Amino acid sequence: MTRSGEKLLGGVALTCLIVTAIWLALLIYGTAARGAVETYEEALAAAETVDLLEVLTYVNAALITVSAMMLFAGLTVLLRTRAPLWAAMGAVFVPVYGLLNLFAYLSQLTIVPRLAALGPASDPLLAQMVQAWPGSMVNVLNNLGYAVLGIPSIIFGVLLVREDPPLPLTGYLLGLSGAASIVGIVGIGARIAPLELGSIVGGVLFLAALVGFSAAWLR
Repeated sequence: MTRSGEKLLGGVALTCLIVTAIWLALLIYGTAARGAVETYEEALAAAETVDLLEVLTYVNAALITVSAMMLFAGLTVLLRTRAPLWAAMGAVFVPVYGLLNLFAYLSQLTIVPRLAALGPASDPLLAQMVQAWPGSMVNVLNNLGYAVLGIPSIIFGVLLVREDPPLPLTGYLLGLSGAASIVGIVGIGARIAPLELGSIVGGVLFLAALVGFSAAWLR
């Protein structure tokens, strides 16, 4: 890949890292100000209003999804010369991740307010649409999206191990993040609390991989 191509990929990785950091800050502030959404009743209460903080949080989350998709598209181009079949097989999962996560995030600003306006009759469906509630359908779809992204993360991570330093270390981090995300959705589906933590671990490892990509391509 040309130097300009590396800088472009590095810029995308850095953008993804920055918007993720902003999203985490917004999430932490929102949780501290309002408390965590842990019950059906709290999910309904959370859906009552869409304020500026919520708009910023979910728009930022959508930007994370878009920048991550762009990063994986770039990785596909980077790796297809050495392993075209594996790169192509990994790439097919990225749009599925994008669709699931964009729906999970943007529905909070579009569908949820409309359901809330319908009144008590829509409460059961409304609660299932609240992404912040771990018991909701949309929260499961959100974590499923990250698990789907775990497949190309593992594939690309293994391929990156064969690249020149410092990409091999980043490849390990990317691959492990994908494996952890898959473990997380298994835990959510089986309701095994220790395994559910895989989703959080996967997110932390992905952040570390973004740091590695940014450092490798923008050096």
